[in-house]
Amino acid sequence: NIYKTFALEVGYDFDTLWPSISASFFRENIIASSQVFDHFTRMVARPEVGEHYYLDNDPDVLRSANDAIATPGVTQVVIPNGATGYFGNIGLGGKLVENRLSDYNGEYDSYITVNAGQYYDKLYTAMLMTESVDNFISSSRTDFVDPRYRAVSLADLFPEGYRRWLGNNLTGEDTMKGPRIETDAAGNPLTDADGYPAGPIGYISWWTETPEYCFPNGGSTVCTVYGTDGTTTNPLTPANTRVVDPQVGWEQQKFLIAWTMLYIMENQMRSWYDLLRLWEMGLDADPELGNNRIEFHNPTGQTYIARTFGKETIFGREVQRGIAARVLEYANSLMVQAYDVTNGPDLDGNGSPDWYLPVLNPANGMPLVKYDPTVAAIDENGFVLPNGRPGCDASDNSECTCSVNRACVALSRYVSIPAFLREAVSAYSLGDPEMRGIYD
Repeated sequence: NIYKTFALEVGYDFDTLWPSISASFFRENIIASSQVFDHFTRMVARPEVGEHYYLDNDPDVLRSANDAIATPGVTQVVIPNGATGYFGNIGLGGKLVENRLSDYNGEYDSYITVNAGQYYDKLYTAMLMTESVDNFISSSRTDFVDPRYRAVSLADLFPEGYRRWLGNNLTGEDTMKGPRIETDAAGNPLTDADGYPAGPIGYISWWTETPEYCFPNGGSTVCTVYGTDGTTTNPLTPANTRVVDPQVGWEQQKFLIAWTMLYIMENQMRSWYDLLRLWEMGLDADPELGNNRIEFHNPTGQTYIARTFGKETIFGREVQRGIAARVLEYANSLMVQAYDVTNGPDLDGNGSPDWYLPVLNPANGMPLVKYDPTVAAIDENGFVLPNGRPGCDASDNSECTCSVNRACVALSRYVSIPAFLREAVSAYSLGDPEMRGIYD
């Protein structure tokens, strides 16, 4: 932050000055910081330990059999608990998400906690990445004029990495945020005789020029070394991989939002606020963003708007760069699978609509839910109807309800994210200035 001001005063381009200065004078600090950044993002992405299987309708993500509501499928792999040695390499395994109680002390089981889960690791990550409060004693002219340069966090140091990481973790797309294990061409995990992964788990490194999966190799968990023009440390690059459920859902996402908003504003700069800002029509005035906007028209309620900041390609997918825009983009992707829709405008000119509008049933004014052939109906006698029921089948969806469409159910749960994001932005953007002085 100091060098940003220095660059401005002497007339240098900071974006080209900082790489030169950091590589020359702060190389060890930056390398260490990048590893801390990777460590924290791995904490959020660590899977549950134990047996994992594929859902019939989701062959791309390995799901935990622990506490599975329905009967789990065939076990494909067993995720190890903690670090595991691989003949010179160290694999970073999973950890129990949940707290567990004793099950061998009878009526006293509820008094005895035997395990504190990684639930807390995942929550505190947003605070650890963004906390940048100025803890120094103010004793210089600049401290009493504009001290914002003293508030620095990992998010300030790796802003693109934090932006990508947060935006994609606020979606439900596990394929964009989960760790990976090596498989054969058919998607069968490569395992040892006990069912554990034959090689270490690969985690995403978000701060690099483009995000990459990093599989430990040569005794290192580092894929790319900061400040060395893309030099790598020869990471493993498996030809075939599958995602393991990172266990990031609403309980984690609400803290990612709340604690990012609480701590990242310590430097009182608007850039993060702009990336996170959502407007809700009816409560907020139309922000009049012109073509730089994306909307989400919730079929059962609110309309949200976010500013767009262009797009980027992550793991072969073109997605919104803005954090709030990424949230609305994902909501729209669920909506088009869940409801009959009409296309909104194509403001970015890429040939695809930027958002969708729900089609209403003229008979009752309710949005028309699409028929989902992967969800069977049950008749009054308890028989399964795999091809749907009258009014909700492949030829007629006029009586389909949200419960018959997987994407519709997912969307009904996901709308809490844009709602909470909008509320958090409103709550944390309030100014509350404090004086500096003696004993601050």
